[in-house]
Amino acid sequence: MDRQPFDITGTHVAIGVALHRILFGPIALLLYGAFGVVVGLMAAMGESASAMIATALLLFPLIVIHAFIDQRFLRDDRPLPWIPTGPQDYLSFEIVRRIQDLSSVTPAHLLTAAVKTRGGTFIVQEMGLEVPEFLVRALQTLERGGESIPAGAAFMALAMEEMKEMERLRIDAAVLLSVFFTRIEAFEPILNACDLSIENVDALLKWESFHALYEHRMPFWSPEALLGSFGGIGRSWVMGYTDALDRLTEDLSDSILWKGKRLIRIHDAERKEALRILGKSDLHNLLLIGSVGVGKRSLVNNMTFDLRKRERDAFSAYTRVITLRTEELLSGVANPDTFLLFALKKAQESGKFILVIFNLALLLKSGGEKLRAILTRFLQEKNIQLIGIIDSEDYHRFVKSDPGLDHYFEKVMVDEATDEETMSVLMEQYFRVRSKHVVRVTFKALRSIIALCKRYLGGASFPGKAVSVLEDALALARSAGDSFVRDEHIRAIISQKARINVRELSGDERSKLLKLDQAMRAKIVGQDEAVTSLVSALKRARLEIKASERPLGTFLFLGPTGVGKTHTAKVLAEEYFGSADRMIRLDMNEFGTEASVAGIVGSAGEGDRGYLARSVHDQPFSLILLDEIEKAHPKVLNLFLQVLDEGFLADATGGKTDFRNTIIVATSNAGALFIREFFRTPGSEASNTFNENLIDAILKQQTFSPEFLNRFDAVIVYRPLSREMAARVAIIMIDAIIRSILKEKGITVQVDEDVVELLVERGYSAEFGAREMRRVIQESIENFLAEYLLNHEVKRGGQIVIRSEDLQK
Repeated sequence: MDRQPFDITGTHVAIGVALHRILFGPIALLLYGAFGVVVGLMAAMGESASAMIATALLLFPLIVIHAFIDQRFLRDDRPLPWIPTGPQDYLSFEIVRRIQDLSSVTPAHLLTAAVKTRGGTFIVQEMGLEVPEFLVRALQTLERGGESIPAGAAFMALAMEEMKEMERLRIDAAVLLSVFFTRIEAFEPILNACDLSIENVDALLKWESFHALYEHRMPFWSPEALLGSFGGIGRSWVMGYTDALDRLTEDLSDSILWKGKRLIRIHDAERKEALRILGKSDLHNLLLIGSVGVGKRSLVNNMTFDLRKRERDAFSAYTRVITLRTEELLSGVANPDTFLLFALKKAQESGKFILVIFNLALLLKSGGEKLRAILTRFLQEKNIQLIGIIDSEDYHRFVKSDPGLDHYFEKVMVDEATDEETMSVLMEQYFRVRSKHVVRVTFKALRSIIALCKRYLGGASFPGKAVSVLEDALALARSAGDSFVRDEHIRAIISQKARINVRELSGDERSKLLKLDQAMRAKIVGQDEAVTSLVSALKRARLEIKASERPLGTFLFLGPTGVGKTHTAKVLAEEYFGSADRMIRLDMNEFGTEASVAGIVGSAGEGDRGYLARSVHDQPFSLILLDEIEKAHPKVLNLFLQVLDEGFLADATGGKTDFRNTIIVATSNAGALFIREFFRTPGSEASNTFNENLIDAILKQQTFSPEFLNRFDAVIVYRPLSREMAARVAIIMIDAIIRSILKEKGITVQVDEDVVELLVERGYSAEFGAREMRRVIQESIENFLAEYLLNHEVKRGGQIVIRSEDLQK
């Protein structure tokens, strides 16, 4: 392979660089400075006219030459103005001007030049590296690569192919870096060190293109810049005064064409449909229905921009788009209905209006019947159009339930943004605020924001929740004095918002997770299979090794009463979610009829999302206990098929509740008789076919369908308690009482060993399990302590000893 440097001195771009260096290089600038001094002296000596003529004679040719060089050589965003003779002719001006010796160019020279351009620096920094650090690694890689690194014509041929694939006009920094990263295997370790894949590199290069577009500045003499300076001067002259309405509204259309750039647009189909509806002659009121964070406000702004641009280009009358400050109307005006009626009448006389109500549900809920009637009246007017913003649940509750109001609206559903759309929004938001925070955000960080938001912030929607995390992470990194937003900043913010620890495992946490099996066995007696399955699920969830579209874990606990099924669920909630209060318990006896489906998914007519959906929405990180699930109606069980399989529940209002951060435990007494009979047989504990036989028996009884059983991660069978297990259960129960009294009263309770034997004798029941034991302990230990404390004055620091004879009185 050709290892020799290549010569680009004869290329057109090299000629442009040479001219630029001659006319605008350091020596030329020094000469211009000397000329300026001479002109200044001439002016000081009273020869101003001569000085001006001399300046003009110098500046005019320079301006002409600069314009020629700019158009002919500098502009990399236009097709080549000459016929190319080879790949070298496609090299970017920004690359070539950073190479000192154009007669001896190597891949190392191209790499160094690329990372020193604005685009190259941006790419390297968004990889999480500084340019000097990257250059050291990259040049060492080139040096070690030897013959495996293409050079000369071979390298330029690769660059030409990459340029065409990327649909670029020049071989610029992005093209060259893409060649190194995607076509030369020696650079793979650098990507691995940055935790970036080839696909990530492609996305990063697209980001660089967007960054260049965003950073592009309009010349101050351009029409856009000049008009932006004047904004909406004279709006009232054109539209007429609407003082009453202006008091409680904000004008979105005022200067909308000149307020910042609109490079990223999501919900493009919804925007076009909304504009079509607004352009109709009748039934032209619009209802945007979507959950919090989907971008309804941005959609309205983009619609306003397009509407004003369309009217400007067509030289037609302008439409004012104004937003109603609903809270101020309801709380700051004595008679909101009278005020709104007067304001809308005045507006109707002044021109064409679109009134946007971002919180339509609040207006309908708190405004009263008079305000609703006024709103309905003006929905029929031609000069005033209404855009209402509402979520799905409130739409069903306040609008759809009133057919007279619902009739006047065309509906557009605004869905959650995709990951790709969200990434674009995050890029634009970062570019907009980074000067304020002086903190950089890497591509990896943005990717992490999307992944963690999707995983842990199920209640909100993209892109809103991701933008919120980005802004908070920027502020956190800045306050910590860091120059980059790192994964730990993002995880800290997610932990705050989700109210659960999603930080990287610390040494203590790792140790706790490794010892989790031991900790749970200390609280759950005799159910080794259950503990093993549950601990494995918890480890997978904490280390994020699971199918992201399903709940953290789904388990069906089978067994007779009193063997610890519900107790296991409480321990599980405490160990994983930090508290037994994180358990949402449903007694499935209450869902035994077809009508009880509404208790799960709610009622569309009432706009109620149902108890379960509402509870999970309020507490997304929780354990859901479905107690005695065999008592539920088949239609209720069918609802849980979707939850167990997809991790979502579609409620009656059309909304989706996210169950992916829950652990679902269903308990059942199905097969209890089979279990008791089986374990009465000597040696049955060693059977390997018991679980299969039990499930076959349950399927024959048609208690559950095969589809339902197969949805669970594990079907765990709880075995009847032996006398030895009952003794351990008694010790755990007594220990809980002892710890409670010590914590609350500061009194130590000591229990003799023979007390446990007595309690087992009284409380052991093969039929009722630990429930009978709990009753016996309550009647003996707890009653004894209550009587003792009533009859004796035991102070904090004192001790109570319980003996077997004390319980036989």
